[in-house]
Amino acid sequence: MIPIPELRRVPEHLPKIESMLLAAWRPQGHASRESDPSSLIAALEKFFTMLADLDDRYGEEAPLPDDDATRLGDTGLLALVELIDMSQQLGLGKAKAELELLAVSISDWIMRHKGEVRTLEPIVNGLAVLANELHEPASLEGMTSFMAALMSATADNIAADSDKSDEGRPWRILQLNRAIVATRSYNTELMSRVFDDLIQGLPGDAKDFFREGMRQMEVVKYPARVRAVMTHYFQALAQNTLH
Repeated sequence: MIPIPELRRVPEHLPKIESMLLAAWRPQGHASRESDPSSLIAALEKFFTMLADLDDRYGEEAPLPDDDATRLGDTGLLALVELIDMSQQLGLGKAKAELELLAVSISDWIMRHKGEVRTLEPIVNGLAVLANELHEPASLEGMTSFMAALMSATADNIAADSDKSDEGRPWRILQLNRAIVATRSYNTELMSRVFDDLIQGLPGDAKDFFREGMRQMEVVKYPARVRAVMTHYFQALAQNTLH
């Protein structure tokens, strides 16, 4: 398991985020209520309460009628994106990170109810925030599994990855981060599975990943068994001997 914010506890955390936003937002003389962070926060409080209520009504892992998991989940993610953008514009890194963590909670809810993820970027950023706080192998393995589930739940138009011009696209970052997290778990079987996925999913990035991985093997002083797996993939890919 990974430490995803619980839906029922989210409304308790939102006032703190609201305070951070208002402290930076009000002095700049904003007058429009349309983009007032208080209004957006109030809407999110109702949204997360609704998600918890739907868990109670249908069960925490049951499909919802009329594709509601996809539709409702994306509505919440887009509202979060608006607040995340506001936080970034105001230079509020902590508020931005906490909002991105909430995106992970929404993605978990969507996946539990068999929905489709259509807004990926805030989730990928939130997972990066979480991954940086994880150190135990079991937690890192859990994070790797969650990332795999997210990839499976991502909308086909995103997963098709037809436009590769943007190196910062969330679909690419998700796959690279998953390979990094798997490496940090020291689980060599997991590493091999994820590395195979990476080569298939991002063939144009794989060589650079393993090249940088070899450098990190020395910087971080990974165990010999982990270095052996990274070395195998680096050398095999360089010689085009992987199948």
